[in-house]
Amino acid sequence: MNVDEAIAKIEDIPTLPTTLAEVLRTTSSENGSVKELSQIIYSDQSLTTKILKMANSSFYGFVHQIRSVDRAIVILGFDEVRAIAIAVSIFDSVYLRKGGVYYSRIRSWNHSLLCALGTRLLAGIFGKSKNLGPELFVGGLIHDIGKVFMDRYFPESFVKVLELVEETSLTMESAEREVFGFDHALLAGALLRKWKFPEQLTDIVMYHHHPELARANKGRIALICMADLMCHQLGYSTYTCEPRPSLRESFRSKMLTLAQNEGELLTPRILIASLRKLKERTAEVDHLSRSLFPHECPEYPEHHANGKKLRDATKEASLEKGLASP
Repeated sequence: MNVDEAIAKIEDIPTLPTTLAEVLRTTSSENGSVKELSQIIYSDQSLTTKILKMANSSFYGFVHQIRSVDRAIVILGFDEVRAIAIAVSIFDSVYLRKGGVYYSRIRSWNHSLLCALGTRLLAGIFGKSKNLGPELFVGGLIHDIGKVFMDRYFPESFVKVLELVEETSLTMESAEREVFGFDHALLAGALLRKWKFPEQLTDIVMYHHHPELARANKGRIALICMADLMCHQLGYSTYTCEPRPSLRESFRSKMLTLAQNEGELLTPRILIASLRKLKERTAEVDHLSRSLFPHECPEYPEHHANGKKLRDATKEASLEKGLASP
């Protein structure tokens, strides 16, 4: 089965929410304005509430409360509010409460938000946040959408993926290719193209595991890849069975991509400091998730349907040892 065949088998694939389609249309137009964007967001009460919750969270750290979407756009910026709107809309429409057999929306949001934070952290180090910052941020938030679709629409095949990951040393994407013939990143890219997302954002999501294959912005996409790896190191994965990466090999390969395409080297020292800073934000991420999804159960799935206990992926690893070992 290839990706096109998989999408053809999904009979009830959700259409892009009307509000999100309008947000994308307005923000991609040269004539888009703050007033028009705020009116579109105000038409969706749930989206309005969540944007204001994010804007007033410690995530942004503003002293004075932001009480309106108009004010949020002025303070956070047009592109930043667009990024939040895209991410929240996708989570509300695709990342459903019962997205699949082993799916937890809280866990998925925690991983996605922490990945977006890590991406922004790394982008800021190299001064990239003002250029592709919003695109990288929203890419970090929705990069694992393909996993949710695999779990939700192909549960029998997806359980085989989880079992392979649990019983072997395979990564999720390797196990997915073994079972499906493609991985979640490729599926996500096909879905975003179907929804007519901007090409730049589609590429960020499609190549977040293999930035060297991207047509452009390889070094910047490598930042999402490294942020994703850091999240796994901190125990913030989408599924509990996902193993911690081999830091020495994974980070060095991504650092090479970054150096080759941006002319900058992300050193182990910088990565260690970045991981520590990201760890400091985990409590903040947990709090924001509970605020956005107050009715969700915070407990994560602990067992396979066949009774096998998933690995505990929450232990902090030593980054220094992982990077420095020969």
